[in-house]
Amino acid sequence: MVRAGEPPRPEWTYHELGSLPQVLDIVWCRFPYDFDILQPGQKARPVLVRQRLIDIGTRRGALQIAYGTRNLKPEQRILDLIITDPGTLDELGLREATRFDLDHVITLPWCREFFGAPRGLPLLIGSLRASAAAMTQLARLKQLRDR
Repeated sequence: MVRAGEPPRPEWTYHELGSLPQVLDIVWCRFPYDFDILQPGQKARPVLVRQRLIDIGTRRGALQIAYGTRNLKPEQRILDLIITDPGTLDELGLREATRFDLDHVITLPWCREFFGAPRGLPLLIGSLRASAAAMTQLARLKQLRDR
């Protein structure tokens, strides 16, 4: 995993620091299948930005993200953010019902190898801040976790 302050790898093609998404944005990511190996996954999927990390010295960024999947598992994953309402999906820019796995977060470098949209789509999918319903659900999840 990449951590703040870790030196940049020359083989990565970093995005401009000014394009670093905001917390609660949803972006496309080639999420790694193995958390111990820092290799981009094969397909881009939506991820939720949990934290932004900036290294001023190298002018590089990284994102702590939660994995998004269409495998909802509603009876098993009570504390995950699950978006199924068609109106909310539209507000967030998601094409199908999505579960954000809030237990599996990883920090990745803000580079093209990990963060790139499928052909013809923008890198930024949407933002939870655009949906009152999603923000309410996230607040409820936080209360449950804090108990």
